[in-house]
Amino acid sequence: MARLVYACRFDAPSEDAWEKVVRPRYERWVSDRYRRAFETTINLDLSASEVAGRLPSGHSLNIRRYVADGTALELEWAFPGENGLVWRNLVRMAQLTDRCAVEHRVEVASAEYLLAPAFYSVGAPAVVRTICQQEMLIGDMRVRAAVYPLPEEGIHQFVGLLEAEQRRLPVVLVTPFANGEPGDLDPQSLADRLAGVAIVAQADTPETTRLLSDRLARLGCYDGGVRVYWPGFRSSDDLRRHPLMLGSRIAILGPERAARTLERWIFSVAAFRFVPDPRIAAIIGASEAASRAERAQEAVEQGGTTWEQYAHEMSEKLDGALAELDTLRIENANLRANQNALFSFSEDADGQDEDEQAPREREPTSVREAVDFAAEDCPCLLFLDTSRSSADDSPFRRPQEIYEVLSMMNKVSGVWARNRGGGDLRQMLRDEGLGKRVSNFISQTSKGKWGDDYTFIYNGTSQIFEWHVTLGAGAADTCASIHFLPDQDCGKLVIAHVGRHLTNTRS
Repeated sequence: MARLVYACRFDAPSEDAWEKVVRPRYERWVSDRYRRAFETTINLDLSASEVAGRLPSGHSLNIRRYVADGTALELEWAFPGENGLVWRNLVRMAQLTDRCAVEHRVEVASAEYLLAPAFYSVGAPAVVRTICQQEMLIGDMRVRAAVYPLPEEGIHQFVGLLEAEQRRLPVVLVTPFANGEPGDLDPQSLADRLAGVAIVAQADTPETTRLLSDRLARLGCYDGGVRVYWPGFRSSDDLRRHPLMLGSRIAILGPERAARTLERWIFSVAAFRFVPDPRIAAIIGASEAASRAERAQEAVEQGGTTWEQYAHEMSEKLDGALAELDTLRIENANLRANQNALFSFSEDADGQDEDEQAPREREPTSVREAVDFAAEDCPCLLFLDTSRSSADDSPFRRPQEIYEVLSMMNKVSGVWARNRGGGDLRQMLRDEGLGKRVSNFISQTSKGKWGDDYTFIYNGTSQIFEWHVTLGAGAADTCASIHFLPDQDCGKLVIAHVGRHLTNTRS
């Protein structure tokens, strides 16, 4: 069964858009792909509905022409891909009075019975990206596959775009870090891959993101992050309705995987919400009705069949078709209901970084060795001498876990520093994988009774290191803690203690 994985609709404005924009680009798209990928010559003539050249095995390329109150063309192109998959492009086009309407769907199906995940990457077809580099009409809005800059003075207009009733596409906003550095996602790459299904905007400065947050409160976007604003946006919307991926999360996932996750959010919705263009459907429907009437007349004239007999036969066929349609509707509903699960599973299974799949090079045999390794490998952490002496005194039996936690803290610290200390550090550490093990305070009882245990000399002064990560529970060989202090001035997490759990009401 085929799954719809990409779908878009747009109008190329102008009376000659079919001849000058749409037709030549689709013809070139197919012929160029065969020349580059398959080293064969295939020439496409959409106007004549002809294909010249020998297709490779397993490929099919069909053109259907429909004429009624206008002319519509349907291009169906299927070819095998990797991992036993078959890709199918279904394109329908019609030149209307002052525009050429285009709809492009991409489906994927399995060519063999193989119970294994289907790993694939989806992006806007190259021909859609090329056409949409010019301004296209989507609904009543003119858009193109480009990055729209968002300066400070454009905040009011941008919010107007978000709230516009005629907006049919999501807006993807990419922001810089608080220190002015660009975020890790490439806006132009996003605009290319999301051509036809999203509008990509880029805030120019941190001040722009602050002004936007002043207007939208928690629905703003900041800290090198990216947010998807779905159509129908209102500033009173629930925070979770318009998903935000902060710069810290992007850094943890890696730019490539983060971009793929973002794209799949949008592609899954586009596939689910796609509705065929009624103008093209009307031309095709009228043309097919006229063709059926012609065949019926020929059957009556040539076969001696009466109109009553023919109508009875057609009624039986219609009943069968309606029953099949009901089955397909149920199947389609099931496929759509599972669309998100399909994407999520593919993302989780396919999204591991190479570093996650490769064996770890560091295998510390003691807590002290874990600290020494981390001091060498983690430039965004600053280790005090007390971290090493406490590590020497620790009998914790899982030093590899100590090293892994310090590595996680190092990754988050780097992003936090780029944000100039902005963002929710605790949440960033939780998202990295530390979860509820990380805390930014100790109880008042512990601070009052055993405050000296949590106090360390840093920069010549005594400071309480309340931030901590707890590993395990119980005795000292199965429980450890890491106490640290965020230092925004140097942009590092300062590690003061690695080892035995410090004294509290439960120890």
